[in-house]
Amino acid sequence: MTKLAPQGDTSSVIASSAPSSARQRAFRALLVVALLTLALHWLPVPIWLHWPILLGSTLAHEFGHGLAALLLGGSFESLALFADGSGVASYRGQFNAPQSALIAAAGLLGPPIAASLLLLAARHERSSRIALMGCALFCALLVLLWAGNLLTLFYAGVMGLGLAALALRGTPVVLQWSSLFIAVQLGLASFSRADYLFTAVAQTSAGPMPSDVAQIEAALWLPYWVWGAGLAVLSALLLVGSSGLFLRSLAVEESN
Repeated sequence: MTKLAPQGDTSSVIASSAPSSARQRAFRALLVVALLTLALHWLPVPIWLHWPILLGSTLAHEFGHGLAALLLGGSFESLALFADGSGVASYRGQFNAPQSALIAAAGLLGPPIAASLLLLAARHERSSRIALMGCALFCALLVLLWAGNLLTLFYAGVMGLGLAALALRGTPVVLQWSSLFIAVQLGLASFSRADYLFTAVAQTSAGPMPSDVAQIEAALWLPYWVWGAGLAVLSALLLVGSSGLFLRSLAVEESN
């Protein structure tokens, strides 16, 4: 038996439209952040606007190397960022060939994995707050344990304080937009610097050294460009999948 709602009762219409409205708001937020990111990367904006973003993607890349080395039983010695946007992670350990290849790949997958996690976190206020605080804690660990030069110390310190302030004081909308902004920067960096996936030599301020894909080739088999193409596809799948999950969910929990 079906109970009919009284004439003029629009509660069911409002309830059904609320999720759609939230999804539209989430989509607009992601679209605006993506367009802003494209403008920062491709328009002639001042270097001081683009430079911190460049360093952030390098930080995620080098953190990937260091954390992978730690998880595989090695030691993470230091992480150094340089003014030209390059960076070097130093680690030690007795690694076999597959482990060495995994550590090399972890740097290339660091930005897309971080971007995917931040996109998923941006679906809700609480998870956004936790994700931003997690990023702040990583910066704090870098300052305390692994900063390899003054630039890294300064950059990680400023970023850590800023992220902690956002996590502790940000409103739900600010938390969502902050998580989305960082996620999109890291996601786009995976492809705006994609030429690195297809080169055998990395040019850094510490001097030329084998690129990550060249290290994978040396540890395993197949040419470096095959590994670069495979990692590019994997990065794209991570970002597309997390973006789809984000857009199918409510970005920020509605407050009563």
